[in-house]
Amino acid sequence: MENSITTGQKNTATFIHLSVFTQFIFPLGNFIAPLLIWAALKRDSIFVDNHGRRALNFQMSTLVYAIGIVIISIPFIIYQIVNIVDTQGYFDLETQFDHFVLPNAAASGLIITALVFGLLLLALFVVTLFSVISAAVSASNGEDYKYPLTINFLKPRSVSPVDSASDSSTEVS
Repeated sequence: MENSITTGQKNTATFIHLSVFTQFIFPLGNFIAPLLIWAALKRDSIFVDNHGRRALNFQMSTLVYAIGIVIISIPFIIYQIVNIVDTQGYFDLETQFDHFVLPNAAASGLIITALVFGLLLLALFVVTLFSVISAAVSASNGEDYKYPLTINFLKPRSVSPVDSASDSSTEVS
């Protein structure tokens, strides 16, 4: 990192990380708020630029993981629903007009499937919550932070001898 990280740069990086909580105020706030702050202030320092890139990478990664969990859960849930419908005799013309009673075994399979995938999404949320708070604390202390399980869509910049020797207002391409 740079030799002298100012308090303003630490505050900006901290605010970038904490701005992902705007997702609870408006949809896609976890992308829009950090992106706007990072885009406006990334030229101020490599420290702010790297923290902004890492925050956005982590948010994009968690979105990919959440979509993946949902997509993987769909066939399992469909299978459980078909299993419930099949045990009710809807595929048998003779019993399709019988009284609908949900069998316990078929319903429990659907409930267990929904709980497993719901717990996976909850675990992803908890990891996201703790990681964002840890990143904000690290940024406020002037330290680097690498989010867990992050796909690097935007590569963090490395500090070259030219960057560390020059002023903190270096241009970013």
